[in-house]
Amino acid sequence: MSPSDFFKTFLEGNVPLRVRMIAARGLAPVVPAEMLQILVMLCSDEDAGVSRQACETLAGWTDEEIAGQLSDDACAPSVLEYFALTRSSDAIREAIIGNRATPPGAIARLAQEVQERLLELILENRVRLLQSPEIVQKIRLNPSATPRILRQVQEIEQEFFSGKQQSYAVGAAEQAAETVEAPAVPEPEILPEDLVLEGLPVDTEARETVLSERLRRMTVPQKVRMALVGPREARAVLVRDSNKLVSLSVLQSPKLSDSEIESYASMRNVSDEVLRQIGSSRELAKTYGVAHALVKNPKTPPMIAQRMLSRLTTRDLSLLVRDRGIPEVIRRGAQRMLSQRTSTQQKH
Repeated sequence: MSPSDFFKTFLEGNVPLRVRMIAARGLAPVVPAEMLQILVMLCSDEDAGVSRQACETLAGWTDEEIAGQLSDDACAPSVLEYFALTRSSDAIREAIIGNRATPPGAIARLAQEVQERLLELILENRVRLLQSPEIVQKIRLNPSATPRILRQVQEIEQEFFSGKQQSYAVGAAEQAAETVEAPAVPEPEILPEDLVLEGLPVDTEARETVLSERLRRMTVPQKVRMALVGPREARAVLVRDSNKLVSLSVLQSPKLSDSEIESYASMRNVSDEVLRQIGSSRELAKTYGVAHALVKNPKTPPMIAQRMLSRLTTRDLSLLVRDRGIPEVIRRGAQRMLSQRTSTQQKH
């Protein structure tokens, strides 16, 4: 959706005081996302009356309403940063942490004070941690960081920062990979994404064998980089990597397609962590094909599979009831769902 003319006027500045006051009262003719950004801007308005009114209007928004806007990838970074500083509800903080547009500095501040569940959410985004190692440092300072959380932090430090925890180099994933100290045995240079497939056999099985060997010789940071920016064939191998830092990084690749996610959801040789991550993400599990694949995959954690049952068609539920290849608990869940739908239809 393109910005409204009214909203564009605010972005350009020089808005008359009368108009700013109307907007501060929440009466501007704009969609909620634009209204929220305008109110955040007006909270620091040079006119004390406008600033006070905008803050009062924002106070009338519920946490659920705000969280709904903050979870949108199109949400302005300034808005995300504002609420990271001013609101402390779990719903709002979860939306801020889950949004890839949130500035790393805002995440670092939250990392020092959020509870364990939200710390786990912060640690899931490996790309962000590589780009802003300060976040890892802040987690260590958080009194809510449990021994399990601290073990994850230590694992990340050892894998990606090679003992340089006190002097992290801030940069993109590529730069973070370069900070790893070289081992005694020379390692292969990471291949550019357009060269990692160069010279591979035409035969499908032989092709995967050679590609797997190339990827196997890479370090963990190099594999993570390839998982993020490499080609589709490389991702299909790396999603099965035994190191969860590598396999979960595949799910954060900006190149990931819906068909790939559906393929991963049906794999029986990926870790249950990969399947759990797919099933727990609204974005990754948005298509029917992914939901169906997760339910049919016996490797999928039962709680994830059961959560997907309500999305399946009556026909697919009927087939699941007779499918001996899936766990009994899922078949029973499918049967209950069928019975509920039949009962509802009979009432109408």
